[in-house]
Amino acid sequence: MNLVAKVLICALLAYSGAIAADDRASKQKELDMLKTRIEKLRSTIEIKEKSRSSNQTRLRLIESKIGELAGEIRATNNQLKASRKVLRNLTSEQAKIEQRIEQHNKLLAQQLYAAYTVGPQERVKLLFSQQNAAQMQRNLVYYQYLNRQRLDLIETARQNQLELERNELETRQAKVDLERILEQQQKQKASLTRDRNQRQNILGALEKELKKQGKDLSRLEANARHLGELIESLSDILADVPDQRPEQQKFAKLRGKLAWPAKGEVANLYGNLKPPSNLRWQGVIIRAPMGNNVRAVSHGRVAFADWLRGMGNLIIIDHGDGYLSLYGHNQSLFKTTGDWVEPGEIIASVGNSGGQKKAGVYFEIRKRGQPQNPGRWCKTSNWFAT
Repeated sequence: MNLVAKVLICALLAYSGAIAADDRASKQKELDMLKTRIEKLRSTIEIKEKSRSSNQTRLRLIESKIGELAGEIRATNNQLKASRKVLRNLTSEQAKIEQRIEQHNKLLAQQLYAAYTVGPQERVKLLFSQQNAAQMQRNLVYYQYLNRQRLDLIETARQNQLELERNELETRQAKVDLERILEQQQKQKASLTRDRNQRQNILGALEKELKKQGKDLSRLEANARHLGELIESLSDILADVPDQRPEQQKFAKLRGKLAWPAKGEVANLYGNLKPPSNLRWQGVIIRAPMGNNVRAVSHGRVAFADWLRGMGNLIIIDHGDGYLSLYGHNQSLFKTTGDWVEPGEIIASVGNSGGQKKAGVYFEIRKRGQPQNPGRWCKTSNWFAT
């Protein structure tokens, strides 16, 4: 390769590297702008919420705190599993080391007994126990072999003992870690119980307030309006963000192929009436145990992850081309605005936030702001593994 060709290749590589760096910087700038605009929208919603019922504000704060605590407990449970696995492995390793020590001690004892029976000056006895010079040479080689084996056994026994001491030290530390994690978990669970009791008191006060003012119907209408306003605002923001998804990930092609976001009983079907109003369900409720996984139904970017009146802890994912999926009433949120998610990725845990009495996840699909029937997008009895 001549000098000119080498210079051209280096120039091309430098140019492509500069383009890639500019592309990354451009995408990061877009993400920062998206986060800034959505954060302003979230702040506006929060200010509006604070200007309403004090009980609604208290509910928002306590449910957000419960979500954080539940997330911490989930993380602590994972730490406990990992710590217990480490302890099990150390215990198993200790048993194997002790077994090796026992085997080597038996071999070493046999060697020492053999040396004892020969008595002192064993090398001289082995050398002169035969008259034949060749036999004498063989005895010398045999003695050297026995001596090396004996030394190896002694060194192996020493290494095994050192390994056992290391194992015992790590085991003690693992037990200390386990006790610390258990104590931390007990405190977290006690806090969660107190917060849930406080939430029940707030819900009771809120229910009395609504009954006294006769605002059950207006609350449902207001909740629907708030969600609609949020989606409209998000749609305006997301319309300015270039779609970076490859063709095979286009959401429209997934109609009838999606899995449900959580495994459970589908209730409050799409299109059914929402008593006592004339409003209709724009999504479905999937009844599932508290804390179960909620998963993204498709590839996309998180456009909203926060508490919203009527929806509780809500995640909205932008799938491009005007398609959004919504997951409400979650206990904890595991993703933040701007995060990319893959199909089946855990994004939240099932809960009853938003003032719900039963645990479940509210699931919606929207196309350019208009609700779609989730039953036509998700396969019957097709669930993500929980």
